Amino acid sequence: MKSDLELYIHIPFCEKKCNYCDFLSFKAGADTQADYVSQLIKELTVMSAQCANYTVSSVFVGGGTPSLLQASQIEDIISAIRRCYDLAEDAEVTIECNPGSVMRHKLAAYKKAGINRLSIGLQSADNAELKLLGRIHSYEEFLKTYQAARMEKFDNINVDLINCIPMQSMTSWRKTLRSVTMLKPEHISIYNMIIEPGTPFYEMKQEGVLMMPSEDEQAEIDEFTRSFMKKSGYERYEFSNWAKPGHACRHNLGYWQGVQYLGFGIGAASYMNGCRWKNTSSIEEYIYAHFEEDGMQAVQGIRREFKELSREEKMEEFMFLGLRCTAGVSEMNFKGRFGVGIADVYGEQLAKYTAMGLMEHEGGRYRLSERGIEVSNIILSDFLLDRN
Repeated sequence: MKSDLELYIHIPFCEKKCNYCDFLSFKAGADTQADYVSQLIKELTVMSAQCANYTVSSVFVGGGTPSLLQASQIEDIISAIRRCYDLAEDAEVTIECNPGSVMRHKLAAYKKAGINRLSIGLQSADNAELKLLGRIHSYEEFLKTYQAARMEKFDNINVDLINCIPMQSMTSWRKTLRSVTMLKPEHISIYNMIIEPGTPFYEMKQEGVLMMPSEDEQAEIDEFTRSFMKKSGYERYEFSNWAKPGHACRHNLGYWQGVQYLGFGIGAASYMNGCRWKNTSSIEEYIYAHFEEDGMQAVQGIRREFKELSREEKMEEFMFLGLRCTAGVSEMNFKGRFGVGIADVYGEQLAKYTAMGLMEHEGGRYRLSERGIEVSNIILSDFLLDRN
């Protein structure tokens, strides 16, 4: 029986860098984009020889802004995956879209290519907030994109939102959530704003001119979000992700549950056969790699940070990835994977946080409570094993 495998395709191109973004993305001309897509297809082709014993259960085309590419280029990428890999009939195939760069003819092409899930980057329903974030679209343009997607019969749509952004009020966040949930998307991702080094927002924060919501305001926003999303029929299945029943993102769940995955394109991360690595972040190095001539030697030549995980590191990942999901971690799965009871390794931490009401133990599973999720960074760091 074949094992499941997930594929991530990184498209690094953007029309404009947002003020909060520290992702590997940048503006590039049509020739560079075409060369990059050509290399992606070659990398996919070479790596497929290593995947004969796997069935691809999900594909995620992310960025950057994948919808900046020509529709035919996205079709070529998906076609290469179908040609070279055993793509499951019910595979979840997602593409990220920006309302400022996707037109209806592209959506029709995506549907024809077999893409069955869209992730639309809205971030806010307030145009002043969108401008502050550096987004290139308006809320009205998002609505047109969303309507066009429904007209093309997409029935699995995610909308990305960010809360606790500079100068955001409870009133504006309430308006954003109500506006989006009225549209009834199947999935909503809600991320707390994090000010990352190297971004315009970081520089503004250093200069003292970035007005962020206070801790009390952020707590109020988070509490309202939990209550409102539940009342609106969405289930929280991971810290930042909410879905209608049956519409949790299978690709992301795979990451948190330890499914193996391969990343293609610059900066893309992979996890396979107990090893992790990332591709080079250099667009020049990637475009000039001789995939066609040198095969696996060229593919291995662009890999960086290659690491074979120890048994202890695999245990750590099992815990701090699994505990990000509201379903938590299974005692039976832990013992089946590592041959030892979860309490034998983490008994002290599990007992401590359960006694504090920050974790719950029920039905053979440990999960973070709602209070525990609020301080999850502290809790999860406690599941790192001492390797000295």
